[in-house]
Amino acid sequence: MMEKFGLREGINEVIGITTGEWINTAPLGIIVKDGIKVRLYSNHTRELLEKSGELFVNVIHDPVVFVISAFTDLDESWFERLNPPVIRNALSWMMFEAKIEGSFAHLRFQNGEVLRKDIGAVNRGFNAVIEATVHGTRYVMNRSPQLKERILYYGRIVERCGGKREKDAFDLLLDFTGIV
Repeated sequence: MMEKFGLREGINEVIGITTGEWINTAPLGIIVKDGIKVRLYSNHTRELLEKSGELFVNVIHDPVVFVISAFTDLDESWFERLNPPVIRNALSWMMFEAKIEGSFAHLRFQNGEVLRKDIGAVNRGFNAVIEATVHGTRYVMNRSPQLKERILYYGRIVERCGGKREKDAFDLLLDFTGIV
């Protein structure tokens, strides 16, 4: 059933949205295998999820949205609507009830909608932006030279394989991480 909304077996990179005092947006890896869950870290997303018990998910293919939401929250101008929260050009949205157990939130589907059908091949530049963003969020916490090298490695793939949007997203990532 989750395939209809764009989630397949494995780890699916999406934008998670929690609401409360503000709209919190963050890239999340939704794990679909023997149920649906997401690994949580000590951050705003977890705090708001503990309070509300609800997680909204947007499936989107905009690399700029992934990079910005990895380092700061998207403001209201990025949204088509706020109830439920849907980011502009999202392919689908879902709402899950979340039960936190240890470092995971187990998710139970409540509602959702397919908004657009996106036909397109896999873009290696987009995938490289996602990988670089994962490493970038870790890099800002510990400034590891190995993580910096991984980010730059993926940047070379973005430069070779990505389009303008992927290149813009990677430039934003470099700004957010302070890598030049």
